[in-house]
Amino acid sequence: MMASRAASDPDAQYFNVYGETVTYGRVWSQSLRYATGLARAGVGAGDKVCLIYPTCAEFFYAFLGALRLGAIPVPLYPTLGAEATANIFKDSESAAVTTVGWFRQVVDEAKNAATGVRAVLEPPDLEVDDRPPALPVARPDDTAFIQYTSGSTGHPRGVVLSHANVMETIRFMAEAAGLSREDRVVSWLPLYHDMGLIGCAFTPPLLGSPLWLLPPDLRNPRHWLELVSQIGASFTVSPDFGYRNCVRNIHDPSGIDLSSLKTALCGAEPVRLSTIEAFEKKFNLTNIVAPCYGLAEATLAVAIWPRATPLRLDTSGKFLSVGRPCRGVSVRIMPPPLDGGGELPPNREGEIWVKSPGVMQGYYNNPEATAQVLMPGGWLRTGDLGFVDTEGYLFITGRLKDVIIVGGENVIPAAVEETVDHVPGVRYSAAVGVESERVGTQRLCVVAEVRESEATPEALSHMLKEIVSRVHHSVGHRPARVLLARPGTIPKTSSGKIQRSRLVQMIVADGLCEQIVYSSGAHHA
Repeated sequence: MMASRAASDPDAQYFNVYGETVTYGRVWSQSLRYATGLARAGVGAGDKVCLIYPTCAEFFYAFLGALRLGAIPVPLYPTLGAEATANIFKDSESAAVTTVGWFRQVVDEAKNAATGVRAVLEPPDLEVDDRPPALPVARPDDTAFIQYTSGSTGHPRGVVLSHANVMETIRFMAEAAGLSREDRVVSWLPLYHDMGLIGCAFTPPLLGSPLWLLPPDLRNPRHWLELVSQIGASFTVSPDFGYRNCVRNIHDPSGIDLSSLKTALCGAEPVRLSTIEAFEKKFNLTNIVAPCYGLAEATLAVAIWPRATPLRLDTSGKFLSVGRPCRGVSVRIMPPPLDGGGELPPNREGEIWVKSPGVMQGYYNNPEATAQVLMPGGWLRTGDLGFVDTEGYLFITGRLKDVIIVGGENVIPAAVEETVDHVPGVRYSAAVGVESERVGTQRLCVVAEVRESEATPEALSHMLKEIVSRVHHSVGHRPARVLLARPGTIPKTSSGKIQRSRLVQMIVADGLCEQIVYSSGAHHA
C-alpha cells in the first residue's frame, strides 16, 4: 500500500507534524535509508525492532524501514519507565531499539536489564546512503508488527498482527467511517497505540486523505480544536476523555469553528452519552460524535457508528449503541464461560465474541494466553460485555473482569459512572468492587474527582449525599464507600482507560489518602 501511494502520489501530503509537511515520496525514500541503517547494524528479516519515539516523522521512517527489511516493528509507549520497557524488550525478543535522544537514558537502562538487544540506534545511525540491502517481498500472512496492549507492565502481551490483518481492517474501517480522499484528518492520538497508529496513521494512506498530527498532550485541548478549525478538518478521533477535556477546559469556545467536521469518532474507553451531548452543545454540532468499538486483539475496529446518524439508546436508556458490526465482521454474544451454553438471543447480555479478518495471530510467545481468547472457528473472546438488539445493533456494557458482584447481583461500572458524572461538581468518576471477607461479597466503591471550585465542606457533603442517592436509585445498590478526590487521582492507561485493578489496590492499601478531600464509609474524613 505504501509503495503504491509513494509511486502514484509522491508529492502528496502523507502527514503534517509540527508545521512541517511530509510527503509520501519523502517517507518512502527515508524509510529506505533507515532500512539500510538497520541492516548495517545487523538487523535482518524476522528480527524484532522496538520503536520508542514521540510523535515525529522519524517514527514513520523507522517503522516502514523495518517493514521493508522484513524486520518486525514493535512500537512502545515512550515513558513506560526502564523496568516496564525492559520487560517488553525481553518478551518481544527484540534485537534492536530505535529511538531519539530524549529517551536514551531510559532505553539504555532497559537494555542493560534485557539481554538480547544488540543495538540502540538514533537517527544519525539510521540515515544511511549506502547501497540498500536486498529487500524481501512481504506476503499477506507475514507478521507486520507486534502491538503491545496499553498498560502493559509486569506481564506484557504482544498482539501479533499480519499485513492482511492490518490491510483488511483499514479497508472496512474506512468504509464504515465513510472516509474518502477529500477528508482532512486530525489526530493527537499516540502512534504507539492501536487507535492512533492503525486508525489514524495507516487508514488515511489507503485513500490518500491528508493527515495532521499533534503530540498526545491534552493539557491544553484547545490546540486540537484550533487545528481542526484552521485546516477545515472533516475527521478526527478521540477517547471519551478527550471530548470531556474540551468541555471542561475550553471555557471560551469563541474562535473555534468545527463546522467542517463530518465525523468525530469516540472509542477506546466507555462512550458516554453525557460527554457527546455536552461536547456537541458547547461547539454547536449535531450528530458528529460517533461511538465506535474495537480492541487491539482484533487489529482495531469491530463496529463504527455511521456518519450523520442520530444516536441509538437501548430500551433502558442506559447504553449507547456503537453500531452494527463492520462489513466482514461477525459478533456473537455468549454466556460467561462457567455458565456454558450457546449463543444468547437478542437483548441478552453476555461476553462479546468477534470473528473478523482483523483477529490477531496470537499473543507473541504466549500460547497459554492465546488459547484463552482464540476459540475454534476463528472466534475471539473479547472479555467485553454487551448485547445485540433485534436489529443487529451492538451495545457495550462493560468488561467481564470489571463487573462488580454485590449481594449476588452484577453491577456494571459504566452504569454507576454515568450516574455519578451527572452530579454537579464531579469531573470524572470510577466505580470498582472491593472484596470484603466480612460480608463474603464485593463492596461497591466510588471514587469521584471533584472540581477544585466546588471543594467547600458544605458542597462536598451535599455532593457525597447526592452520589449515594443517585447511585442507589440507578443501580439498586448504595455505595459502601464514596471517596471525593482531587483531579488526576484515578489511574488510567496510556489510552485513557481506567486502571481498575490498580485503583482497587490503592483503595485497599489506603494509597489515596493524600488525594481524598472527603469520603463516606470507612475512614470518614
